[in-house]
Amino acid sequence: MNYQAIRAALETPLAAAYSALVPAVPIYFDNLMIDDADAAEEFVDVSIQFGLTTEQTLLTSHDYIRGVILIRVYTPKDKGPARNQTLANTAFNVIQTLNNTAKTTSGVYVRLGSIDGPSFSPTYGGTAPDAQSRRAFTPFFISRLEAGFKAQVIS
Repeated sequence: MNYQAIRAALETPLAAAYSALVPAVPIYFDNLMIDDADAAEEFVDVSIQFGLTTEQTLLTSHDYIRGVILIRVYTPKDKGPARNQTLANTAFNVIQTLNNTAKTTSGVYVRLGSIDGPSFSPTYGGTAPDAQSRRAFTPFFISRLEAGFKAQVIS
């Protein structure tokens, strides 16, 4: 398994898309220190979690790695949702582009499932009003997109 190659297949197009925006939007990935997030007015945080690594069949085991990608977009609170929705749409377009990319004879082949979101819910986890949640104490309006993925490293 090459988890780093799968991460790169998901992260590289997102980083390129947010870097191409004017102004460029900082994007942070798993295990990277977000030391300047307090200074940024807007940024994107991406988390990739791996799940099932192999699929058993009657004759063999196929190396199809499954997981979830979670994208959170942070924009200034109390300034309306338009900018946040624009940035969330950037992530949505990247996911759609990945799904429309043809399978090659080498590298990493990734397909994402249904996209959940963007969610702009005023509740945290659906259980507490915004005023009682951690989000009420941040200066950001936060949206969230989530999609399952299936990846295959092709040698």
